[in-house]
Amino acid sequence: MGSGMPQKLKRLALCMLLAVLVVGGVRTVYPSYSQDIALRRLTLNPDDPAQRYVGALAFIAAWELHSRNEAFGGISALTALKNGRFVGIGDAGILIGFGLSNGSRLTRPFIVPLPNAQGPDISYKDRDSEGIAYDPDSDQYWVGFEQRHAIRRYSGSLGRQTGIMRPREMQNWPNNKGAESIIRLKDGRFLVIAESVDDRMHPALLFSGDPVERGTSITSFKFRPPTGYRVTDGVQLPDGRIAILNRSIGFPVGFSAKISLLNLPNISRDSIVSAKVIASLAAPLLVDNMEGIAVTREGQDTILWLVSDNNFSIFQRTILMKFRLPHQPDSKKPAASTAPGL
Repeated sequence: MGSGMPQKLKRLALCMLLAVLVVGGVRTVYPSYSQDIALRRLTLNPDDPAQRYVGALAFIAAWELHSRNEAFGGISALTALKNGRFVGIGDAGILIGFGLSNGSRLTRPFIVPLPNAQGPDISYKDRDSEGIAYDPDSDQYWVGFEQRHAIRRYSGSLGRQTGIMRPREMQNWPNNKGAESIIRLKDGRFLVIAESVDDRMHPALLFSGDPVERGTSITSFKFRPPTGYRVTDGVQLPDGRIAILNRSIGFPVGFSAKISLLNLPNISRDSIVSAKVIASLAAPLLVDNMEGIAVTREGQDTILWLVSDNNFSIFQRTILMKFRLPHQPDSKKPAASTAPGL
């Protein structure tokens, strides 16, 4: 009996391992159309709860988001609206919206599909959305799709599609590795960065205006991410710089992320651009499959928000993180001079 027990335990352990591999970490889903999203506070560093800085970023708060709604999760990009609310796009054409009240609860959450994202003739390849951009002036959204490569435009209510374009320059991008990030610039131009990597660089496009409007010119260039990382999202800051979110998946470290800043250069055809890393997230710091980044203002402070894609896995979480960027020196302000006699 003593010698047989270890063999039984080994067989049991093997069966459990195989069961996990077969399930693949995918959660068991029970039909629910709840619009509620729960919020739970998280610590940046469980080993050092007092830690408040990650590189140049000041940590403010973090939360885990959870909902009973079977469509909740898989957030691939995030954008901030002019009324203090957020809209995330899931990689199955699902919109996830919410406001945040004093860091204690989410306000007016919603979980709904994009227009024209459901139906008998619509497959996952038609709704594999990975990036979202918003223009507060025209109250319009643009969403990038990475399998059947396209950019779609939506009304401010997100109730209808107002345009679609399948740029020729995107059609040779690999399936499932198309438009990962779409960034609207304040001057009306758009940056689109592909998920695919060629010689450690991302194919990227600069649109002279609305990518859905005919006549918009396109400049192809390359973006070089930090070594071992890939771009997942980006946003333009109030000072004009571009904040880029980069993610890596490795064994045994798991997920890690780097935030980099790009001083927008004069991009020319076939040029190569890169950004300066200002912060890194890796264990034991709070991190997951970070895929979305957004920016807001609080007084004079620039706030960066990061969100993770849980891949609908029981081993991952939807994490929302809030950081403050350091203030930029005001180049227009004259330097102080020493008063006479001092």
